[in-house]
Amino acid sequence: MAFTRWMTAATTAMTTVLMAGNALALSCAPPTLEDSYKRWADAPERYFIVSGSLTPASPLPPLPAQGSPNSGIDTSNLRAVYRVQGEDVRGFSSIPIDHYIWVRVGCAGPWCGQFPTAGTEGVMALKQLPDGTLELGVGACPGSIFDSSAKARVQQCMTSGCPPQQPRR
Repeated sequence: MAFTRWMTAATTAMTTVLMAGNALALSCAPPTLEDSYKRWADAPERYFIVSGSLTPASPLPPLPAQGSPNSGIDTSNLRAVYRVQGEDVRGFSSIPIDHYIWVRVGCAGPWCGQFPTAGTEGVMALKQLPDGTLELGVGACPGSIFDSSAKARVQQCMTSGCPPQQPRR
C-alpha cells in the first residue's frame, strides 16, 4: 500500500517536471539586498541608490514570450524611458530626486525581465552611463528592485557595513 502511494507520487512528480519543460530551465537564487548592494558597490560604474516610484514616460517595446527563443524580437536593446520620483539615499541623509532614466530589460537566453508597471515602488540602484544618464537594469532573475522597507538596510550598508546574512536553506 505504501509502495503504491510512493509510486503514484513519484510518477505524478516526474510527469509535472516533464510537462513543465523549459519553464524549469532558468534557476534564480533568491535575491538579497546585501548581495545586490555588494554587487553595486564593487562595480566599476557609479551607482545611485534610490528609494522611489517608477512611471513609464515612453511607449514600452514588446517583450518576447517567456521561454520563447524564436520570438523575432531583438533582445539586445530592450529599454524605455521612465520617470523616477523619490530620494537618492546616501547614509542618513536623503536627497530628493525627480528624474528621467532608462530602464533596460536584460535576457538570459529565452527568459527576459519585465518592464516595471506604473507606480512600482522600492529601493533600486541606478547606474550612471558614460553620457551621464541613469539606467535601471531589470534582468531575468529578480534583484533589481527591493521593497521600500529595505531603505534602512541600505543606509546601514552605506554607513557601517551590511548586517550579517542569514544562511540560505
